[in-house]
Amino acid sequence: MPLEAVKLTANFKLSGPIPEGLFSLYGGILNHLLDYASGRGFERLKAEKYHEARTRYPSLPSHYIYTACRMACSIYKRFRELKRMGTWWR
Repeated sequence: MPLEAVKLTANFKLSGPIPEGLFSLYGGILNHLLDYASGRGFERLKAEKYHEARTRYPSLPSHYIYTACRMACSIYKRFRELKRMGTWWR
């Protein structure tokens, strides 16, 4: 499978100091979930990977992991739609 680059933009409103490495950690979780979705599909992504990520990253709030699962599902679903339409490389 060829390597594709996914560009994601989001607005964050944070109150307080940002923990060191939070965005790189979140990006790593998201990339791991996208790799899983590209190999197995996204239908059971949250059910199969949420608890694994919670045990791997116990210091993160559960909302971060839940949001990463939802974001990975929506990115992968949109990628599949664009691929079907033939416009995913633009």
